[in-house]
Amino acid sequence: MGTFKLAIVGRKGGVGKTTTAIHLAAHLARSRRTLLVDGDDRAYASTWARGGAMPFAVDGIGGLMTVGEYEAAVIDSQADPSEQEISTLGRHSTLLVLPAIPEAQAVSGLMQTVAVLDRAGVPRTRAAVLLTMDTRVGSATAEAREALAGAGLHVLTRTVRDTVAFRHASSGGLLVHKVGSAAGKMAWLDYEVVLRELLELAGDYSVQA
Repeated sequence: MGTFKLAIVGRKGGVGKTTTAIHLAAHLARSRRTLLVDGDDRAYASTWARGGAMPFAVDGIGGLMTVGEYEAAVIDSQADPSEQEISTLGRHSTLLVLPAIPEAQAVSGLMQTVAVLDRAGVPRTRAAVLLTMDTRVGSATAEAREALAGAGLHVLTRTVRDTVAFRHASSGGLLVHKVGSAAGKMAWLDYEVVLRELLELAGDYSVQA
């Protein structure tokens, strides 16, 4: 069947790109041998996983050469990837996950990324927007969802809540549900549901999240 590959792409910093890569890899690793490729020069994912307690393997950009040895791979791209990198990831990944925070600038930033995919001939059906840092208060998330969908982007139904538990998890080299807070456990569940949506979108029903 080949390797199930998710590429996490964000041209704007602070949208939860590495957090998303870490937690989607962890959920995939529950049922598949999984590799997390840290393609970011800042190596945030590698630093987060340095304690060795993660349920998946971690490698730098060279790990792209060994992706085929795994059943699943998650690629944490550069913080501001080039057009060439975006188009390459789009062509060779099962799905692109585009994290965005629910604010007005999210639409324009994501449309730039999608324009790159369009020029590379990558179908928009292979990209999904994930709204992160959702405070779940007010109308910002609903407005962002409407604007993104109106721009022709597929927006995942589940959002990832905003919680300080992610910062504790990163500093402690842990997954968010290991922090010991109720909010951390709920945030872990958010990513579980996100992965289910992605698998359904990809038509991959062989992996149970």
